[in-house]
Amino acid sequence: MSKKRTIEIFTAGCPLCNETVAAVKNAVASCGCEVIERSVSSESAKNYGVRAVPTVVIDGQIAFERRPTDEEIASLTLTV
Repeated sequence: MSKKRTIEIFTAGCPLCNETVAAVKNAVASCGCEVIERSVSSESAKNYGVRAVPTVVIDGQIAFERRPTDEEIASLTLTV
């Protein structure tokens, strides 16, 4: 049985962060994955130990502490 991923992106409003959010949302638009943009200063960021932006968290686990490559972003549509 598979489920859709929950993807959290921690940002600071920088151009690279905005580009990452747009690219991830575009890549997963058809798969039903939930994308949540969060501030790097949020309580969630502290709980995950986010140290850099953009940071991409997938299903509660830090996946990237940088902008993922286009290939990595494309792989986000996979279900687990």
